[in-house]
Amino acid sequence: KQFTSAAIMRLVEQGKVSLDDTLQKFLPNFPTQGNRVTVRHLLNHTSGIKSYTSLGPKWQRINRLDLATDSLVALFANEPFDFKPGDRWLYDNSGYFLLGMIIEKVSGKPYGQYLKDEFFTPLGLKSTIYCDQAPLIRHRAQGYTLRPDSTFINAEPLSMTQPYAAGSLCSNVTDLAAWTLALSSGKVVSPASYKQMSTPGTLNDGKPLRYGFGLGV
Repeated sequence: KQFTSAAIMRLVEQGKVSLDDTLQKFLPNFPTQGNRVTVRHLLNHTSGIKSYTSLGPKWQRINRLDLATDSLVALFANEPFDFKPGDRWLYDNSGYFLLGMIIEKVSGKPYGQYLKDEFFTPLGLKSTIYCDQAPLIRHRAQGYTLRPDSTFINAEPLSMTQPYAAGSLCSNVTDLAAWTLALSSGKVVSPASYKQMSTPGTLNDGKPLRYGFGLGV
């Protein structure tokens, strides 16, 4: 999520997005049900939009399918909000999925291509890519699931069209270390933007969060 957050902050620096822009400015067909949802709400998990990964069987029965972004959004778009935007914090994959769509609309590039052009290639992150299933990815590690009896089994398949901008990247330890150094030293976004990413926000009632933009703090 920090990659998605950094992409949004780069677009903010370019004047193409504002943290206080509404979701409907970019995705006018999304039914916000009378709520004012901003880019900031999406970034810090305070939008109240139902996370599609919390929908239980409704999501689980389709999570192996390759879906277009609009098709996945249709899964949660009409779900009741969990709360009024800004009233609470609740980890929300739907918010970051929508941020990916905003990045695509504003940049004119697919999400994975935008990250490659803006971050991966310039920073020399040769092992960091959008993790599609079909291509052969050298040294790709398979996922595992921890069972209740504390033993591991192979994870069930998951289409990478589903996590999308909420968590669809492959990387390795070396690249992630390089990314962390680059992000914190002003090579990805400006120091001011990084400060916003790494500073806890507040709820409507003034209570502080423990989360910035894509980063736990």
